[in-house]
Amino acid sequence: MKASMASTKKEVDGFSKKEEAWVKKVGELTRRHEIEADREALNVQQKAFKEEKEGLKTLDAQDTGDNQWLIEQGFHQVVTYLLHSKEFNSALGDSTPNCYKLHESGLPLEESPLYRP
Repeated sequence: MKASMASTKKEVDGFSKKEEAWVKKVGELTRRHEIEADREALNVQQKAFKEEKEGLKTLDAQDTGDNQWLIEQGFHQVVTYLLHSKEFNSALGDSTPNCYKLHESGLPLEESPLYRP
């Protein structure tokens, strides 16, 4: 009887060790699975950030082009519209030099006898 109890105790100890090993192995596999899941989530986020970054680069390029047009052509158009605007010219009244009045009539400013750069 003592021998069978000792044998049973050895079996129980062996099963305990095997169970601990399996629990440890399951824990490691669970951690690996969690790490892989986190990696996949991170990859999805990185892909979304890259797409957003490309979209922002496109918007930046568009804004740069818009700013360039505004500086190169927009201000020119505003000044041209003001110079040819009856409201603007009437507000200036007689304070407008005669050379500008000649220019309005079609004479190039540089050819005006009153033009002195």
